[in-house]
Amino acid sequence: MWPPELETTSTANEIGGSYEINTVPSMIPPPIEQHMSFLSGWLDSPTTPDFKLKRKAPDDVKRDQERKKLVDKAYRQRCKVKKIKNEENLCALTEENNRLDRENKHLKNEEVRLKEVVQTQNENMKQLQGHFCQLKSQLNKQNTVVEVLSKQLNTKIGQRSW
Repeated sequence: MWPPELETTSTANEIGGSYEINTVPSMIPPPIEQHMSFLSGWLDSPTTPDFKLKRKAPDDVKRDQERKKLVDKAYRQRCKVKKIKNEENLCALTEENNRLDRENKHLKNEEVRLKEVVQTQNENMKQLQGHFCQLKSQLNKQNTVVEVLSKQLNTKIGQRSW
């Protein structure tokens, strides 16, 4: 049950002209394979003993080999087709990825350009608002002057008509 190197250990101490043998194994548990070794016959063999198994006829063996060859050939063919499809998909996805990269770069450039346009338009709006405020102020001044002059004119006209 224990590996030979763990079963017994001997010491170099001689007692009464003989070596002392320590038969207590170390605390290392044995490998699981040793515990399972007695089951190997039960697990490996089918329920029918080996001497009762029949061999297949040579024609059956040949037919099985041919069938296996055909199955293997079909599998290799499926693998080739799958590889070709994967390569085609890879090419298509690579092209799409490149196209999307170009589109992304174009959109980023467009974004930068539009930000510049918006900045320029904001500056123009501020200038126009300043100019508008000046014109509005001038208009108010002119309206005031017109009002004053109109009153003066009305008063002079009113005085002459009497």
